[in-house]
Amino acid sequence: MKKLLVSAAILAVMSNVVMAEEMRSWSAAAELGGTMTTGNTETSTIKAKIDATHTIIDWKNDYYADVLYSEDEDGKTASRWKLGAKGNYLLDQDSGIFALAEHEQDQFSDYDSITSIAAGYSRRIYHSDTSTLNGDIGPGMKFFDVKNAPSEKTGILHIGLDYENKLSETSTFTQILVSDVAFEDEKSSITRSETAVTANIVGELAMKIAFIVRHDNHPGLDKKEIDTETTITLLYSF
Repeated sequence: MKKLLVSAAILAVMSNVVMAEEMRSWSAAAELGGTMTTGNTETSTIKAKIDATHTIIDWKNDYYADVLYSEDEDGKTASRWKLGAKGNYLLDQDSGIFALAEHEQDQFSDYDSITSIAAGYSRRIYHSDTSTLNGDIGPGMKFFDVKNAPSEKTGILHIGLDYENKLSETSTFTQILVSDVAFEDEKSSITRSETAVTANIVGELAMKIAFIVRHDNHPGLDKKEIDTETTITLLYSF
């Protein structure tokens, strides 16, 4: 049932892709990085991510996938991966109506998976020659597949902010903040922040340094509310 729900939600967002064939354009960026230590401690971590944008007349569609995999010297492994899609119908050059769907598997938390759907209003809040600030807000639902317990769900208010500032011809600063605020006090409200600087190396190849903070106000027993990631990855745009 959960897989059917995820497939239906994501397909509903992605269905806009086949609405028209004219004036379409694609852009995408893939990044990959990792760490490996040997000696007294042996660990390995792999980080991979891909983002794609498809513009079709009055539609701007975003698709993304994110994977984090970790393994230590005792053979213990953990992974987190997320798959999502967001469709945005442009009302004018500064505003639109969005619909999104996400599915996440997270072995670092007490949840086997989390599925989110939301829809609402999006707007370009600020724009200049070098920087932009975009925002989303709207209601939705969040479904939690809890480990060794019945599944849960709650209504949410989805809030998103996306800031980009071109520091120079070869470097860009970005700040992304996404929060799903649960309507029920006993359910998890999850907030994710990513602060990053991307610097071009050669051609379409760049290096990205990012600091990611994830906050869950109900993380479960023996879990911390805040997780952080500091990553250095190679990014290729095409």
